[in-house]
Amino acid sequence: MGRTKGSGQGSIYKRGDKWRGQITINGKRYSHTALRKKNVVDWMAAIKTDSNKGVNIELGEKTIREVCEAWLSENVENRVTELTAYKMRNMMEQHLYPVLGEMPIRELSKEVLQKAYPKMMCYKQQKNKRECRYSEGTIKIFRSNLNSMLEWAVDEGYINRNPNRNIVPPKGERSKIVHAYTKEEQKKIVEYTNDDKGANRVFYFLLASGLRVGEAIALTLDDVNLKEGFVIVNKTAINYRGTMIVQDHPKTEQSIRTVYLSDNAITRVKRYIKMASSPMNNKRLLFPNDNWNLYHTSALRSRWVKSCAEMGVPYKGIHALRHSYATRALEKGIDVKIVSTMLGHSTVATTMNIYQDVHTDQKKIAAAAMNDLQ
Repeated sequence: MGRTKGSGQGSIYKRGDKWRGQITINGKRYSHTALRKKNVVDWMAAIKTDSNKGVNIELGEKTIREVCEAWLSENVENRVTELTAYKMRNMMEQHLYPVLGEMPIRELSKEVLQKAYPKMMCYKQQKNKRECRYSEGTIKIFRSNLNSMLEWAVDEGYINRNPNRNIVPPKGERSKIVHAYTKEEQKKIVEYTNDDKGANRVFYFLLASGLRVGEAIALTLDDVNLKEGFVIVNKTAINYRGTMIVQDHPKTEQSIRTVYLSDNAITRVKRYIKMASSPMNNKRLLFPNDNWNLYHTSALRSRWVKSCAEMGVPYKGIHALRHSYATRALEKGIDVKIVSTMLGHSTVATTMNIYQDVHTDQKKIAAAAMNDLQ
């Protein structure tokens, strides 16, 4: 097929089963190849527009991966913690690069991005090859990071507008419901963990305090006040590049809190403190592993699977211990605002949404109590 030419307009022609466009701007030739002619036409229009607006054409030819890497190194890593930068880079490597990483940033339009979102964010491959949707929270964080990168790209002259501004990302999956253990199952867990062996101390404490796993294993002896009967939560342990480290702040600002313990829990914690008071415990961890280091969350999960089998209790995930604590508290009639504070939730609405089943039962009881008045 012959070339489509115009004076100073560049040329578009077909080579084999692909389309190719060429244009010369300020004495330098730029070219682009695509399967569809429309893609080449769009590229040609974008490069002309950029040229007319004084945008640096060479910058626009940079791939999205290259621009994102520049953003991370020049704008992100110098103003956030190493851990935060690692999380942001990991998110881009996992979602953005496989789908759009090799595309010149000039070609990134609202239409292209809108079509790419489902591929970038809707599905992830599990070990068992089953695909499932990402959560709304994950999609929100990714969109925010991508938006920041593209705003920076506009400021630096890579593109003349941010195509992510008015994007409507796909809806994610709501958080999976984690079922609490029943009262009978909880009794078995309390009895099973009474030997104070290894991870059993962590399992009991999660059930007795409602802490998140990372919050519990990050506790030190200095965080415990047995005289007043509480522990102070002001940090969390996280998996960073395969190694557990302590982050000097918990999940949210609301997660910084004082958690009071029952008398039975205090009795056990006294035993834990005695065991942790060894001179070998240099990090002064309340729950050190056999090597006097932080427990790895994956090791705890594996151990919990085995423990459930030994107890004859269904495996519901280690997070179910925290949920069991909250469920029992709500069943006891403790105000949801207090429970929300004890759990370190960012809002009461979060607690209400997670434990709506418990509230439904209470609503039924309240309705029945109104019979003599109606």
